[in-house]
Amino acid sequence: MKKIYLFVSTSLFLLLGCITACDDNSLSHDDVYIPDPMVISDEDDGLSPEPSTESVIKIQPESKQQEIDGFGCNFGWAEAVYGCTKREQIMDDLYGENGLRFNIYRGEVCASSASEDGKTFNFKTQENYHLGAHSAEAKALFSSNSDKFKEYAQLWIIDYLCKKKLMDIYYFFSVWTPPIVWKSFGPGEEKGGGSGSFDSKYSKEYAEFLTGFAKAFKEKFGINVYGISGWNEPDQSMGGWDGCMWGNQQMADFVMENLRPELNRQGLQETKIIYGELPWWANAVEWVETALKDNPELVDANLVAAGHGYSTVDANILPMKTAEENGIHVWQTETCDDKTRDETWNDAMKWAKNYHDYLTKARTNAVVWWAGARQCSTTGENLLQTDAWDFSTNYYRVDRYYSIGQFSRYIKRGSTRVDVETVSTTANRIPRDLSASAYIKDDTYTIVLVNKSKSRAFDALLEIEGKEFESMVSYTSNSSVKWFRKKLNPSSTGKRSVNVPKYSVVTITGRFK
Repeated sequence: MKKIYLFVSTSLFLLLGCITACDDNSLSHDDVYIPDPMVISDEDDGLSPEPSTESVIKIQPESKQQEIDGFGCNFGWAEAVYGCTKREQIMDDLYGENGLRFNIYRGEVCASSASEDGKTFNFKTQENYHLGAHSAEAKALFSSNSDKFKEYAQLWIIDYLCKKKLMDIYYFFSVWTPPIVWKSFGPGEEKGGGSGSFDSKYSKEYAEFLTGFAKAFKEKFGINVYGISGWNEPDQSMGGWDGCMWGNQQMADFVMENLRPELNRQGLQETKIIYGELPWWANAVEWVETALKDNPELVDANLVAAGHGYSTVDANILPMKTAEENGIHVWQTETCDDKTRDETWNDAMKWAKNYHDYLTKARTNAVVWWAGARQCSTTGENLLQTDAWDFSTNYYRVDRYYSIGQFSRYIKRGSTRVDVETVSTTANRIPRDLSASAYIKDDTYTIVLVNKSKSRAFDALLEIEGKEFESMVSYTSNSSVKWFRKKLNPSSTGKRSVNVPKYSVVTITGRFK
């Protein structure tokens, strides 16, 4: 059905009324012309002025790098979403077409899904988790059993995404702590979720627990359980949140001898094992490299090599070379500002540069943010700020939401990152601190330009080596505009150029011939 918007002058309305009025004084649809709805097209629709710049940004499609798996966020604070009266809008802002278009979800395998003795498992998939955000029942559960409330929150989120038919999401799940009964504690160490080490004598039970979770969620929701991680930051037990220590060889042995065989036995051969997930990227690189070199057979365990991006200086954003050489994809599975809270465009630009570096220097296949939504008071952990941490009624988008969206909205899964060359002229110099990357999938391309210069905007010609552009659209975010769309038509001589404002992120998409 067409939506009709009719704007008619008073005199014309009277004239039409005399001719075509129905008994109820409305206009007859048989006699009123209804134009087809206007569709926004990416195709060229005219000519642009001849560019004056000679500076060039050139895509090199034959200089191929890594494949892109996607972008996403964590739901370690799933309760913050579940308890918001606008939780549907939150999920649309993160995963919807008009939002960030995330296609990776990182959830949690909660220790509370196992009984205290570790002998039975209940992943709550058959329970009624559809509680109203501010219902008395939800608030009572939150007060009496916060662990179950968290599990319900995750179930509701995944259920909502499935009902929205967003089925191309890669779901993977990590463990902050195994059930306490499967951990060992040193002298004087408090027995709890925030301390202790994994006790390998429970490896069989733990593998069955992780596999049981993946199987239960796949059967309940029909989702692609893309990966399982039996750990979160396994070289640290820092307190303040659940954790569990693992040894490097201990982790490798568990994967090869228990987890991979059990996943295969239960029919989950395609479910990958997310391997590593240490908090500091350089440590994660060393951990994964050591494990792969010491255990060549680990390559056959269907892994994703992973690390987190905390307290990471530029010099430590390194590739996992041994993983790359063995065809293992590399993901950065958690990052945020865990020390300061900054919601300005300065912060947004910092994260645009960070995402660029993980894609180009670490050559990651995916980048995953920490908290999609929650209330923060002293840290920058979220993309959406709720007005309360437990039961909220509203939220807003933090500026970094938009700069990260310059990557997640426009870089397609299955794209291949390719090299970019910039050639600057004195007359219209490209700033030295421009970060440029490009991605190609079939006959489509995406270019992301992060201009860190606070004083210099610039124009540049856009070229693709050995090919011609068929269409071109830019999307710009800075302190004034967000995802501002502009069509970049060719000039009469076929040249295309882009204006990159100072301190901005510009993403350019289109097709080539």
